[in-house]
Amino acid sequence: MKRISQILSVGAALALAAPAVQAQVAAEPTRADALAGALAGSEEGVRAMERYLDSAGAAQVSADRAAGLIRELRRSGLADDPQVLQQAADRISSAASRSFVSARIYKTRVTSTFRMDEKRIGFDFGPPDAETRDGFQKVDTRSEMVKGPNPSAMRRPEGESLLRDGIRNLRQVKLPVANGKYRVMIATDDIGVPEATANPYGSAMKVNGERVRVAAQTPKNWVNETYLAEPQSYLAEDGAAAADEVAKRGNAQGPTTGGMVVIETEVENGELQLVFDLIEGQETYLTGVILEPAGEESVFAPSAEARQVLFTRPEDILVATERVETARQELVSEIVAEAGPEQVARLLDLPEPVFEPVNDVSPN
Repeated sequence: MKRISQILSVGAALALAAPAVQAQVAAEPTRADALAGALAGSEEGVRAMERYLDSAGAAQVSADRAAGLIRELRRSGLADDPQVLQQAADRISSAASRSFVSARIYKTRVTSTFRMDEKRIGFDFGPPDAETRDGFQKVDTRSEMVKGPNPSAMRRPEGESLLRDGIRNLRQVKLPVANGKYRVMIATDDIGVPEATANPYGSAMKVNGERVRVAAQTPKNWVNETYLAEPQSYLAEDGAAAADEVAKRGNAQGPTTGGMVVIETEVENGELQLVFDLIEGQETYLTGVILEPAGEESVFAPSAEARQVLFTRPEDILVATERVETARQELVSEIVAEAGPEQVARLLDLPEPVFEPVNDVSPN
């Protein structure tokens, strides 16, 4: 395998440009792209770095990738300037911290036992004449509940009805619901259109005013695998067996192309409001929204892999953060050990040192 230093030149790394990144928006994120993005520091470069770290899934895996990038900064030879190296390491550390706390997209399948009941509220997005699941309210592009720059409805001939049709290019969604604390499942689908699948929820979304960053994951890197099924205690501490049983049934409907983000929020004014931070050249894509009471039985049944990501503990994030910080500090220590006084001053953001004249002959 070629080393990164053989793939990228310093000029290419520091000149990572928007057209190159946008042209590969749906491509799998690579270590080389992430390293170049860390050195470039541009908006597009940071996005390339985030895609690489976000695609790792679990926090500990993302931390391993971030620490590896920081170590590679030194080995690759892409940059010699100590300040450039430290700034790149800082960018990697910051991107990793954002990744650890980001909402993930979960691959989702709908089972034949999934039903809505009086405890749940559903909204099905798509064309006005598309099939609407029982228990769901239709939301089309003419609805007052959605706004966006030129929203357009899509319908596919195959797949489960909740996932196969939806609306592209939404900026804002306002859904009428009773006040209360909810678990919210926001559905999307892999429609094979790069600009609508790279970031189907935008770079982040505000849920009733609270900003939630959504991991930048291509459909291939959505977390495996979750199911919509009959309500049970799948999300309780002892719910793993029930969730695993759903996966064993083999009664999922349609292909595994749907995705979901799961969050909890409190509605206080009779309205769930979603506002998406759009990315230039890309679109959002939503197929449906399900709300259910937080803290009660759920229709969302996650696999073992999905549970590992969904139930990331604060101590897991702390360990991951420390792993990245250790790599960053090791890099800084190496740089300082080899740097001259002027370079050390720049790294520490101190005034340049004052040099005393060299006296080769003793005054005595």
